[in-house]
Order: sequence, then C-alpha cells, then structure tokens
Amino acid sequence: MNIIYKAVIFLIFWIASSNVFADGDFVASSNVDFIHYKAELEPDFQAQSVSGKVHIEFVAKVKNVEQLTFPAKFKTIYSVKINNITTANHIEDERLIVTFKEPLQVNKTYLLTVDYQSLPERGMKFYDDHLFTVYHTKNWLVSHNTIADKASFELLLTHDSQLTSAGNGRLISKRVKRGNKVISHWLQDSPIPIYTFGFALGEFEEIKTTHGNSHLSYLYRKNSKSGLHPQKIKDVFIDVPDMIEFFENKAGFSLPNKSYQYVVVEGYMAQEATGFSLVGEKYVHTALEDKNENWFIAHELAHEWWGNSITCANFSHFWLNEGLVQFLVAAYKQHLFGNSAYKQEIGVAIARVNRAVQKDKISPVAFKHQIKEQSINRTMAYSKGALIFYMLRNKLGEEIFWSALKHYSMKNKQSSVTTDDLKKAFEKVSKQDLTHFFNRWVYGKEIPKLSL
Repeated sequence: MNIIYKAVIFLIFWIASSNVFADGDFVASSNVDFIHYKAELEPDFQAQSVSGKVHIEFVAKVKNVEQLTFPAKFKTIYSVKINNITTANHIEDERLIVTFKEPLQVNKTYLLTVDYQSLPERGMKFYDDHLFTVYHTKNWLVSHNTIADKASFELLLTHDSQLTSAGNGRLISKRVKRGNKVISHWLQDSPIPIYTFGFALGEFEEIKTTHGNSHLSYLYRKNSKSGLHPQKIKDVFIDVPDMIEFFENKAGFSLPNKSYQYVVVEGYMAQEATGFSLVGEKYVHTALEDKNENWFIAHELAHEWWGNSITCANFSHFWLNEGLVQFLVAAYKQHLFGNSAYKQEIGVAIARVNRAVQKDKISPVAFKHQIKEQSINRTMAYSKGALIFYMLRNKLGEEIFWSALKHYSMKNKQSSVTTDDLKKAFEKVSKQDLTHFFNRWVYGKEIPKLSL
C-alpha cells in the first residue's frame, strides 16, 4: 500500500508540474533575462558572410546558472568573454556552450562578448547590390532563441560608403571608419522580440516623408534593376498613413517607433522587423497593377502593434501574431475598399483552411503545452486564426469586438501573451464566458463551416 500511495502522489505531482490537463496556457520559465545586444558587424558580399562581435547584457534570474547555450549553426567562434575575461566554451550539436568558472549571481548584470563569423545559409540573403536578414536571427547573430524574452538592440554596421542601410529603431550616426568604409549606428532602445532584429544594406534610392509625428521612408533599388521610380513608389505606398491611423485606432496606441521604413528588395518577400519591413519587388509590381493586392504593405505594418509590441509568449500561441494580423488586413481592406474586399479576404482564408482539410493537415490553432517552431501548422495559425477573429466579431458585434481588441492591445503593450490573455480580455469587455468558444475553435481541431 505504501508503494502504491507513493506512486499515486508522484503521479499527481508530475501531472501538476508538467501542466498536463492544466487549465492555463503553459509558458516555460527562463533562467536568464537577456537585456541588451550590441552587435559590431561587417557583411562581406563576396563571401556571403558577416563577422564581428556581439556584446550581450543579461541577468541571471535563478541560482546556480553555470552555463549559457546559443545556436551555433553556420558560425565560427573565435573567442568568448564574460565581463572582458575569457571564459570556457565549446561547440556541441551545433550549439555554443559557454561555461562559467563559478555560478552566476542572481540579479547581477553580466556582459558576454562573442567574436565570431557566420555564413548563414538561412538567415541572410545576398545579391550583387543589396543584402538583408531573413527571420532566423540565431543564424546570423549569436543570440538567444526565446521569443518571449525581449531585448533592446544596437547595431554598428560597417559597410561601403555608397551603400544605404536600414535597421531597427533609429540611425543615430554615420561616421567614416577607413577609406571608403563607414559605420552606420542603429539603436532600438525599447525591448523587442529577438526574431525582429535585422538590417538591410544596398544601393538603395530613398524617399522620405512624414505623417503626424511619424517619419516614413521607402528604400528601393535603381530603376534599371527594379523597374521602379519615385512616382511608382509613392503610388504603391500611398495608403501607408491611412493604415497607420487605422491600426492605431484599433490598438489604442500610436505607432511604437517614431520612424518606419519599407525596404523594397528583389523577388517575393514579405517580412516584418521592428521599425521596418522587407517587401518584394514582385509584390510591388503586382500592387501597382491591382491596388487590391496591397495586403503585404498592411500586413507587415500591422506587426508593429501585434507581433512586435504584443508578442506571443511561445510558438503555441503564434496565431496571436499572425492570425490576428491576417484578420486585421481583411478589416483594413473593408475600411479602404468596402465589404466585398473584406469578404474576399475571409474567403481566401476559408479556401486555405479547406485545402488543409483535404490534405488532412489539421491541428489546433493554439496549445496549452509548449510546441517548437517546426511544429507550427501555419495554415491553422494564419488562416483559421483569422477566421476565429472573424467569428468572434460576428458573435460579439462591432462595438464589443473592437472595444475588446483595444482593451487586449493596450493592456498587453510591449508584453508577451498567451491565448488565455486574449480570452480574458474579450471576456472582461463582453461580459461573456468564452470558454466553450475557445475550447472548440482555438484549442480544438474542429473546422468551422462558414458561408459569406
């Protein structure tokens, strides 16, 4: 009996501690808080590499932290220092493992400096006249990989003087280094998600403008390479000020950064970074032919609020970044073009979900346990996620729905969130219990049958 009793107690403890069957969303705790990154980097177009140093400020949150681990794929590590003293490190299973001589002190700020080179097969794209980072920050920068832990970012980018750079935050200086080399110094002083760190560099033309207190600029390649000229750029991005006002109204707070850049690059590209986004020339030319195809401009801008400022706590809640923004693009199109455009966008989401059903690629939109990035079902996160907001809007009505979204957005500004945070915000404003709705459509696999 004693053995059985102990086994039962152990099982109960294991279930509670592992969060199996728990009511709330699970978010793994971190032993370390990464505060600030300062990267001194120089890209090499010919070698398709980037090299330099990164200085990482961090604080230990718990006792007995003796190691830090960073992704090391595509990297050569030359030296690692802690508070300017060389420390032990080695590469194992494509991970950089840094070992300290003694456990770190809790709540003390440390500075880790890594001298390295990266040849990021994924994480950067190189062309003859421009380059840019692509998601996967861990592949071009020695950095942590926890999206819930935000940090400020400083970039000192060494490059040829005829090239123009774009980066997070604001350009605070551009000084001559040697010969025809300059250092562009970018600073993002408020914490942002690690995956939104990034930069672009190239032979760009630039158009600058303002909207209220916001400084906007558009970088694009010369007409001979891109087929674009100033008037075309002005035409395709003409609605950006209106988009900013629309998203500010829905979020309840202003564009988080006082400046924003669109960088038009070769091919098909649609990617957000904090303070700027990358958009492909092919998308731009399509939108010039059909204004209704401006989704990529609105989508990446919307991430300044939902994704960059309000960030999913882990990949189990990725739909809070992407499904919500996909829905908001549809809502913006309704605002700009009318109800038919809204229904068309929702129809696109329905069609994508139905194709996934036919291929038996169905999963919940969100999970109470933690999943890895490669486990994300993107059709469910993006398209079914958008449909859930469409359904919530229909269920709650215009006034309550938009008030609830604003309450959720303002409450969680510059924070990391789970699905439960969204649910609670909508329940508070609507004064309704939405447990059944979320269990059925968000945490469940059931596919809604919608007609427009």
